[in-house]
Amino acid sequence: MTPRPTRQLLDPRRSRSSVPERDDARRAFIRPPASTSRSPRSKIALVLGLALFVTSIAPATAIAAEPTVTELVGKLKDCERMECATLVALTKRGPTIWPELAVGLDAKDEMTRFWTLGVLSEVPVPEAQPQLVALLEFDPQVRIRAASAFALGSQRKGDVVAPLVKALADSDVNVRFEAASALANHPDKRAVKPLMKLLRSPDADVRRAAVEALGRTRDPQPTKRLLLRLSRDGDPAVRGTTAIALAQIGAASAVAPLIARLAKERDTTALAAAAYALGALGAEEALPELQRLSSHKEPTVSKHAKDAVAAIQAAGKKKASSAPAKK
Repeated sequence: MTPRPTRQLLDPRRSRSSVPERDDARRAFIRPPASTSRSPRSKIALVLGLALFVTSIAPATAIAAEPTVTELVGKLKDCERMECATLVALTKRGPTIWPELAVGLDAKDEMTRFWTLGVLSEVPVPEAQPQLVALLEFDPQVRIRAASAFALGSQRKGDVVAPLVKALADSDVNVRFEAASALANHPDKRAVKPLMKLLRSPDADVRRAAVEALGRTRDPQPTKRLLLRLSRDGDPAVRGTTAIALAQIGAASAVAPLIARLAKERDTTALAAAAYALGALGAEEALPELQRLSSHKEPTVSKHAKDAVAAIQAAGKKKASSAPAKK
């Protein structure tokens, strides 16, 4: 299977190191203290002294002109990580990099296009969306199509759902993964059926991304298929993500299967997710199992089980207090 390029190079989703602020090249001027008692001679001496001082430090304080966006784009091909100084410099300029940045999307060099997409995943620019869509649909390089999907998912304005839905049928698994992941940032009912098809993907990462996006839509339509993933999927990350998605949807029919998972699940992360989901659903019938898990040796499991118990009990008290008094 082709390695996922956006994880290896962009890694834009999860591991960003903080970028220190650039030093300001400007320096405060040294001003002599104000005085009205200086003689003309002392004033002349002061002026000459300052002139000599400024002359002596001028080379050290000269401010180099900042490179243009086009010049920085020309250096992108040498980047290897999102923390690359060139990429950081472009990102810190914000949306003003457009339209000059467009030259990077049109570049013949693949890595220049790739890292330009990395910049646009950090700096949403609505005007760039038509070019992002074109790259997603037509670029021959998998790396570029996948990165285009990610960049579109990072946009905050405009309708990016339609091109991302279309990309769910891309011939490459990397692009399908990034498109599904991007749709989680833009929940839309138009994506529900295409995402449901990906639940049968042989690639566990694609299934997990599809499950996450479906949960964000809060549409009950995929509930039955998600229940199948919960009980039958061989990947624990998919099972855990499915538990959370069912809770986001508010699927009451998931309570019994989730309780069953508490007894069967061997993966602690998936087990913790099932406990969380039952708490989010307010499943009082799950209290005995959740209380048992509250003393689980794995801290993550015990914490989520305790939190779920507390959430269910709080919901029960709120429900009781809002019920009409009996006459």
